[in-house]
Amino acid sequence: MILQTAKKLVPSLLNAKKLSPSGGTHDSINQEMFKLSSLDVTHAVLVNKFWHFGGNERSQRFIERCIQTFPSFCLLGPEGTPVSWTLMDQTGELRMAGTVPEYRGHRLIFHVICAQIQALEKLGFPMYSHVDKANHSMQRLNLKIQSVPMPCDWNQWQCVPL
Repeated sequence: MILQTAKKLVPSLLNAKKLSPSGGTHDSINQEMFKLSSLDVTHAVLVNKFWHFGGNERSQRFIERCIQTFPSFCLLGPEGTPVSWTLMDQTGELRMAGTVPEYRGHRLIFHVICAQIQALEKLGFPMYSHVDKANHSMQRLNLKIQSVPMPCDWNQWQCVPL
């Protein structure tokens, strides 16, 4: 998935020694227990609660706008509420991926991210994201899905209306 996009766009960045041999393959998910869906604006409260940069009114408004405007993906649990999710922001970046604590350790975010990558790839959009260096579980996941590390640091966009 991601590897094919990188081969097309920036083949010089590929380092086969750093890529996972799995190619991002995954087991199927229990479809009786989990349903792939998109987020609703009412789910912004949940995302805001678990987002590392969230927890305030401004971040919640940002999350609401992202949900209303850009693709989002989630797994609904047995209760019909999101248990794992990803959003896209105005730069096209995968953002705010998360899983509620009681469902962590079940690789649910892996399934959500794979669904997002496949959907965006069909539209011709490459998936990209940044992951905090201290977030070891997401760093491992990025290796598993064969994300291609960029030789630069994270950049902050500063958008100002004209």
